[in-house]
Amino acid sequence: MMDEISILRETFEPDPVPSAEAEQRARAALLGRMAAPSPVRRHFSWRLSIPITAAVATAVVVAFAVSIGGQAAPTGPSVLPQPSTSLDKSEKSLPYLQPASAAQVLENAAWTAEQEPWVEPRPDQFMYVETLEMRNKAAYENKYPNGALVPGKAAYRKIQSWQRIDGQIIARTRNTGKIEVFKQTKTQMFAFIPWSQILKLTTPEAIVAFLDHPEGGVAQEPGALAGTYVLPPNVKAAIYRYLAQQPGMKVNPDAVNLDGRPAIGLGRVEEGYLSRQLLFDPKTYTLIGDRMVAVNDEKGSGDGRKGDLYRQVIYTKMVIVDKMGDTA
Repeated sequence: MMDEISILRETFEPDPVPSAEAEQRARAALLGRMAAPSPVRRHFSWRLSIPITAAVATAVVVAFAVSIGGQAAPTGPSVLPQPSTSLDKSEKSLPYLQPASAAQVLENAAWTAEQEPWVEPRPDQFMYVETLEMRNKAAYENKYPNGALVPGKAAYRKIQSWQRIDGQIIARTRNTGKIEVFKQTKTQMFAFIPWSQILKLTTPEAIVAFLDHPEGGVAQEPGALAGTYVLPPNVKAAIYRYLAQQPGMKVNPDAVNLDGRPAIGLGRVEEGYLSRQLLFDPKTYTLIGDRMVAVNDEKGSGDGRKGDLYRQVIYTKMVIVDKMGDTA
């Protein structure tokens, strides 16, 4: 059996010999995987539809939706863009320089997340999330709300949202740029995940416990949570490692273009034809978006065709800000 150091030599050659720090990190990662318990088998759809406001006396609903998951996996080999041979220092520190599976890509993403700076926010600060969401023209979308995006006609729309850390205020902008504000009251309430619950999600096991018994009774799918909340680095890392344990996670073998930039698509297939994918930067392994695309023709009476794109979102900014309306 090949030992860990032999694996290291095979991985790094003919590039320069890795540093002692890199060898120790790779060895620790390998030993950790050897000792890890069997993956948790959960048949869990990543589909997210978060009702931001559900009024008690007056119905007010705002949907912040990110659809990024599925049930089963397409067959076939996983193909990834290979990193450049001229790697900078941070890239050389990645656990896998040439990841060959979804689990290895997600481990790179977890390691990248753990390097991010973080200052614990105050309860009165806000999570600011800014995205570009590809949408059909309003008239077409109203007629075909669940239809595929129309090539050459769909365009990106800028979406901005603010959620106070204590969960008492949320806000978003529409196409006019006007900020709509919703506050928790006796007659208007909306679901949110308490920040105290977020801080507990530091391991895959903690995420499993959260899904089974969420604090406050509100759960959200882990992959979607990473695209809608501004999360501490250790929580993001735990989410990626949780996803790596889920059955059927595959790297999309087709090239993904996210507004002119290459991306690695990771996800599973649901309903036999729809692939819901998280999108990562192929060099930094930062989460940069999500999409939903048909990888097969829809069976039965459906009109979905292979290659149809139903959703594409770019995460442009996710930061903690002092007050509503701030963007940095």
